[in-house]
Order: sequence, then C-alpha cells, then structure tokens
Amino acid sequence: MERTAALRLDAEWAKVRSGRAGASPRERERMLTDLIAALAAHAEDDLSLTARLSLRYGDLARHHFDTGRREDALAAVDLAIRRCEEPARHDEKHARWYARALISQAVYLAEPLSDELGLPRYALHPMGELPSCGEREDGLAALAATRRAIEVWESLDRSDPRNQEGLAQAHACLGDRLEELGLPVEAASWAVRAEREFHALWSACDRPEAAHAVALEHLDDQLERRLRRCPFDGGLTHLRAEDLLPERLLPLAVLAARIEGVDPDAIAEGLGLDGAEVRRILRARSWRAVWRFDVRDGADGPWTPLTHPWHGTDAVTDRSAEAVAAELADAFLHSPDRPPPSAHWRIAVWWEEEDHLDDSRFRLAYAPS
Repeated sequence: MERTAALRLDAEWAKVRSGRAGASPRERERMLTDLIAALAAHAEDDLSLTARLSLRYGDLARHHFDTGRREDALAAVDLAIRRCEEPARHDEKHARWYARALISQAVYLAEPLSDELGLPRYALHPMGELPSCGEREDGLAALAATRRAIEVWESLDRSDPRNQEGLAQAHACLGDRLEELGLPVEAASWAVRAEREFHALWSACDRPEAAHAVALEHLDDQLERRLRRCPFDGGLTHLRAEDLLPERLLPLAVLAARIEGVDPDAIAEGLGLDGAEVRRILRARSWRAVWRFDVRDGADGPWTPLTHPWHGTDAVTDRSAEAVAAELADAFLHSPDRPPPSAHWRIAVWWEEEDHLDDSRFRLAYAPS
C-alpha cells in the first residue's frame, strides 16, 4: 500500500476512534490490524510515521484491554513504547505520545492489584492476604513505567499547559501505583501534589471544564481514602511536617489518629495543633464503627458470621477502634450468644464500611487453649 493510502486509512481510523463512525469491536480490531500493517511498511525511515504507528499500537492495546485480553494489551503497548522511543527524542508532540504510552503500560501491568471497582485489592498487612510474586513484580514494573513517564514530562517545556497537565496526571497515576503496592503515605503525598498542580493549572483557565471538577473530586476521594489507611506516627505526622496534609482534611487526620488509639495530646503535638482544637474536633465529629463477630468449631473449620447485634454499626465519638472492640467483646462474653469454650471466635471493627479483614481498624481473636 502506498504511503498516501496508508495515511488515508489512518484518517478513517481517526473517525472511528473519536466515535464519529460506529464500528463493532471486531471491526475496530480488523481496521487497526490493517492500519498497523500499512503504516509499518513505510515507517522505518520516517520518524513521524513511526510515532503514528506507535499511536496505533497504543489504540490496539487499549482495544485488547477493554475486551479483557490483558496479555495482548501488554504486548501491543510494549510495541507502542518501542516504536515511539526514538521519535520522542526529537519532537515534543511525540514525547507526549511516548509518556502517555508508558502510563497506559503501567495501568495494564497493575490491573491485577485492583478490584472490580478500581480500588486496591490488597491492604498488604503482614498478616493479611498478599499478591502473588508475579502480581507484585508487575506492580513494581508499573511503578517504574510511571516514574519513567514522569521523567519524560519533566524534560519538556514546563510553560506549556499540555505538559503541565500531563505531569500532574502522571503524578496522580504515581499515587495510584503506590497505593496498590501498600504505600498509602506516599500515595497520599502524590495525590496532594497532583491536586495542587491541577488547581494551579485550571484556575488560570478562562472556561474551566466540567471534567476538571470531576477530576478534582476524584482526587479528593482518593486522598481521603488514603489518609484513612495512613498510620499516625510516620504517616499523618510525616505528611503534616512536609506540608502535604491539606487544612480541610486536618479533622479527618485527627479522627483517624483517635481511631488508631492515639491520645488527644499526642495527636495535637504530632499534627502541630492546639490541644483544645483537637478535643473540639473529637467532640464534634463521630465516626461510623462497623463490627462483625465470626465463630467456628475447631481450628480449621469455616468462619460463620453472627447476626445482629453481633454484626452491626453505630456512630462513635472520641473512642478508638480497640475500645469499641473491647466493649463489644465484653458484652458478647456475657450474653446468651456466647459460644462454648471449645469454639474459636473473632471480632473485627472497621471505619465507615465493612471491607476485607485486613482493612479492619482492630481485630481480636479467641482460640481455646
């Protein structure tokens, strides 16, 4: 196929890609396969065509990923990255394509570390469920690809809004990859940086887009979730010391520390707040405790969740998760529902909503001697 015919085919694909021309998944894949073959025949000595071929490999990768073929997506995005690496050294537009391909590769690599809602699958506690060796290696490779993309964005003209936005998005993605690897403190810090970069960029826009508000709301939700998982010492205190704990989220940090069991005076000292202000926050803000008792016969039997009131929720003010669990356990042991001494039982307390056992704020287990 002649070069001009290949470019016409590329223009036709652009219409499909933008949604202007409908096509079934099978038709999209056929068009991409034909287009890639046509471009490849002329791309060897043409950096512009080589970069465009990289884009189409990236489109093919996204198609495979969206249709549940992750391994095919990884193979295609690897070709996209290799094809664009040389053009990226010579042209900023191609460098942007290259950085975005790296981000896509990171998303595909990290996919097993997230659940169907896109939330981290593993809390990565020492006694909790851990990813397989292969999943963790892919997660580390995703982290490396994201850092590589950040290096590309940082090398470009920082006065260009397109490059500023690309860097901010890459920082947000870095937070996602760190959270998936069980590093909520680092993940929170990058969410804060990305949020500030987006605010600085979009506040200068004459007409802020609705998508900007959606992106900032998403970052805010991510940040709140990550702060809930941050320990007090070395976590919340570190973020506060580095000016990476937004003022609007200080009450959430105070509450998180109290749930962890930190004394109010220690909270005030660690977060640089007045003791009276910490106590005011704790009086004014309750937290939603969710608990569940499980019982089983023998050391290897299945756990059976109990029903209300041993599986329930309530608003709690100025108390730790451990204190809530202790009161519930005491009530359980003095109730008619107490299991025989030979039974095993456990209680878990969560903050806000029931989740994986590893994500509980406190757990207590009883095993007969």
